[in-house]
Amino acid sequence: MNSGNKRLTGRMDMGFYALNKLACAGAILLLLTIISWLWPASADSPASILGVSIPLEHWVYGYALIASLAADAIISLLPSLNKVKQAALYGVAGFLFFALFTGGDTDTFWVRGLAGAFMLLMYSWGKQAFTNQSLITPFFALVVPLLCWFVI
Repeated sequence: MNSGNKRLTGRMDMGFYALNKLACAGAILLLLTIISWLWPASADSPASILGVSIPLEHWVYGYALIASLAADAIISLLPSLNKVKQAALYGVAGFLFFALFTGGDTDTFWVRGLAGAFMLLMYSWGKQAFTNQSLITPFFALVVPLLCWFVI
């Protein structure tokens, strides 16, 4: 009997983990949508500054989400780390993932890396901000991406 409850709890934990990641992605997508919406029309688009013409959804749900999952896997393998070291690991993972795996010009290597580190630090912040007891978590996971999609 007890093993069934443990299995159900494990599934619930994985579901809350996935919902947390999607809420973080929704918050980042909202921030990037606002930045691109307020970006001056005379300037280059934010994607062209990064040296790669990729839609915002691909940056957030493709690269940043995968890098966040990789950072979480590394953190789970390491002994107990404090929040500052976890945030540093997220930043390094974001920098390396975006600078190395997104391709693009070598001139924008540092800009892409810093953008990736910022996005992964937002995922690190979201681990504490989006809890499973809050109704704002499913809102950011489900509703915000749809609203951003209509705006873009």
